[in-house]
Amino acid sequence: MKETNSEKTRIAQAVLNILAVLLSLYSITYAFFGYDLLTGRSRHLMLALPICFLTKGILQEKKGQKIRTVGYILLGVLVAGAMLYIDINSTPLSRDRLGMYMQADYIAGLILIVAVLAATWLEYGAALTCVVGVFLVYLVLGEHLPQGIGHPPLSFKRMISTLGLYTEGIMGTALGAIVSTVGAVLVFAGFLEISGASKVFMDLTILLFGRFTGGAAKIAVVSSSLFGTISGSAAANVAGTGIITIPLMKKTGFEPHYAGAVEATASSGGQIMPPIMGAAAFIIAEMLSKPYFEVMKAAIIPAAVFYLSIFISVDLYSRRRGIKGVDQDPDLPALNELLLKSGYLLLPIVLLFLLVAVFNKSAQWASFVSTLAIVALSWLRRDTRITPRKMVDALVFSGKSIVPISVVCAAAGMIVGIFNATGLGITLSSYIVNMAGDSLLLLCLLAAISSLILGMGMPTVACYLLLAALVAPAMIEFGVLPIAAHMFVFYFGIISAITPPVALAAFVGGGIAKCSPMKVACTSCILALPVFLVPFVFVYQPALLMVGTPFEILQVCCTTLLGAFLCAIGTQGYMFSKLGMPLRVCAVACAGAMLIPETITDVIGLAGLMLVLAFGWIGAKKKSYQEG
Repeated sequence: MKETNSEKTRIAQAVLNILAVLLSLYSITYAFFGYDLLTGRSRHLMLALPICFLTKGILQEKKGQKIRTVGYILLGVLVAGAMLYIDINSTPLSRDRLGMYMQADYIAGLILIVAVLAATWLEYGAALTCVVGVFLVYLVLGEHLPQGIGHPPLSFKRMISTLGLYTEGIMGTALGAIVSTVGAVLVFAGFLEISGASKVFMDLTILLFGRFTGGAAKIAVVSSSLFGTISGSAAANVAGTGIITIPLMKKTGFEPHYAGAVEATASSGGQIMPPIMGAAAFIIAEMLSKPYFEVMKAAIIPAAVFYLSIFISVDLYSRRRGIKGVDQDPDLPALNELLLKSGYLLLPIVLLFLLVAVFNKSAQWASFVSTLAIVALSWLRRDTRITPRKMVDALVFSGKSIVPISVVCAAAGMIVGIFNATGLGITLSSYIVNMAGDSLLLLCLLAAISSLILGMGMPTVACYLLLAALVAPAMIEFGVLPIAAHMFVFYFGIISAITPPVALAAFVGGGIAKCSPMKVACTSCILALPVFLVPFVFVYQPALLMVGTPFEILQVCCTTLLGAFLCAIGTQGYMFSKLGMPLRVCAVACAGAMLIPETITDVIGLAGLMLVLAFGWIGAKKKSYQEG
């Protein structure tokens, strides 16, 4: 019996490895084939979903294993067949039969919906599955809700076609990001891991930041800011840098959900980091009929505040938790020796940066070329050489790492599809903007909510264009400077990558950290609380966007940085010593006062800062005295 079970396990593992290799090869070569959207995404799911069922449903031993095995084999075969059917019929589905589908089409779509729900349960448990379930209940029963929050009647066939047969639901833009970009980046990261580049990167990190408190998280912040500025995708940034930084943070003592949150938050801000700022910044310049330099200049201070606030939060968290630097291994070479001996393994990372930033190549094309460069450079030394066996291992490793992110993006696509089918997103946006009346503050609050809602699961460019059409004009009518209005919605559209329920960057971070993606998303929001306040400042005080006199710019820059510092103290609960809840609330309140562009509020904020610093210092002295 044991031999039989062992044989079944070997067969399942062999099938899993083959599918993982095929998924990796498909992802890294995707850029060279002119797939239409439905074809490209259905082929990806044809491989990814069966891998999920094999990994989580069959190879993991649980009660009722025989029934589970039969069930997941059946589901895997059915969804693979359904995806093959959609692939073969992609042209008729997207053109000839659009809106007039056949019975077989609806069956394929229904199988896909059920398979995605099952895969979501396997990969992420009940929490995310229940979130998707709530939206599905709204889709089915929303027509019976009161006018204003309900939606027009939708037939069951319309629901299936929207979610499972077209590129508005499961196979929407969220999954498209994985298929076209993130998958290729993950294969690149997999080859880096196999080549030993990740060890070099880790050793370099230890040498540069290891002696500092929370150094692993600080390198995550810095590396994500640099990579995110060129990737144009928060999820791709998390996938590219998080595969190295998140395990490093976990190794040095950070909790998995916090490690994922640091990476997700830092990766989301890369698109407001000059000089490149992803693709959307060029569109902002076009929409405003301004030179790109003006947009880049406007983003400098907000980007600096973004990353300094996260850096400070990470430092305070590390001090509060007592997370020290990494103990330096006596066998670890000196910095110059490490660079001379193994630095060449990091050259593909530089090549990836140059191809995207300097030569304007696509991320997936650059990932392919950089992956070939890893293989070529690995042969410079025997111990780093990627043999055919190691190449297969890299492809298997990469394919398995793609699957959890594909599943969460498919689930996110289902929610986005429900928003599209019901009109809930646009309805809520229009409703809350009209609620503002004559209050600019209320309008900003409602515009922020609209931006977060409409930005869920959307690529940055699409998100910005939608927000620029629906939200920014209302702000401009209130007298807000056009550059401030557009930067406001762009900023919050980016932050939507870490806000529940569809927090793509946080979900990718959770997948790499192997923890609850919702917990990562919630932790990200706490970590980024100072960041949420910055857009309100530049609406009321455009000097933060370098619009004004040098004195005005300097003043608002200083008060905003101090406000972010206070907010970080309040959220992390530490300043020289652990702070009680009253002081933490005081710090956050005074941070809000500091960010209001009035002299009296600045004085209140400074007084609060002095108070918090004094109590924190007294607490530290008291603790030192007790321990001494």
